[in-house]
Amino acid sequence: MSYFEFTGKNVKEAIAKACVELETEEALLEVNVIAESTRGFLGIVGQRDARIRVKRRDILKEVMEVDNTPEPVESVTAPQTEKQSSAIEEPISVEPTEESVEEVEEYHPELERACNILKEILDRIPVEVEIHGSVKGGVIYLDIQGDKSGLLIGKRGQTLDSLQHLMNKILNRDNLNNGKLEIIVDTEDYRRRKQETLREIALKMSRKAKKSLKPVSLNPMPANERRLVHLILADDKEVYTKSYGEGPLRRIIVYPRRSMGNKRRRH
Repeated sequence: MSYFEFTGKNVKEAIAKACVELETEEALLEVNVIAESTRGFLGIVGQRDARIRVKRRDILKEVMEVDNTPEPVESVTAPQTEKQSSAIEEPISVEPTEESVEEVEEYHPELERACNILKEILDRIPVEVEIHGSVKGGVIYLDIQGDKSGLLIGKRGQTLDSLQHLMNKILNRDNLNNGKLEIIVDTEDYRRRKQETLREIALKMSRKAKKSLKPVSLNPMPANERRLVHLILADDKEVYTKSYGEGPLRRIIVYPRRSMGNKRRRH
């Protein structure tokens, strides 16, 4: 993980610069003070700015390395690097809209346990938040609410996806005989907003492919986002989608079912 250095009239100012430059909050940075600021003689001669070195905290790694006392968390081992991406390979659940679901409160025997485990994890970051749990269609939804809850989203939702992956690993470890549980972790309505953004991108690229009659490539994106784009365009009879590339460079290409050659022949 990369380190960055910043200077300021004092350590506080240097940290503030780091937060602005890295577009994050102090709670998600690991800060090492290289040199304190000095005023110098008469505040002029020998004056020196404070200097710090920072890096982004790996929240998932910190949580996994903690020697937890509660039984559900303590025996979980950190996933290998290649398995880290498996957090993205989990099936996506698109939360039903209010119009399609009656407001009926569902019960799930693991809901309270899920809320408690997530609270234990977040207490070790630490952030002061509240966990609100609900069940829809047999899926457990955990909504993190609080002034600093947005910090848990991370770059492109990576921190939130890691928390969700960890919760699914923990809850399903002791539930082998009762069927696989699905846990969705969200904060500040991020997942719905992300789905809406992906829908707009997918439809825009579909229109572009149909208009140009040429394949259109989207930017690289993680597997869960690609899967949602495939799903959004699955019913569009004028285009089809395929994924190409490896690892973080893997992307979707939208193909028109009609080609430029067909268009020319029609003329």
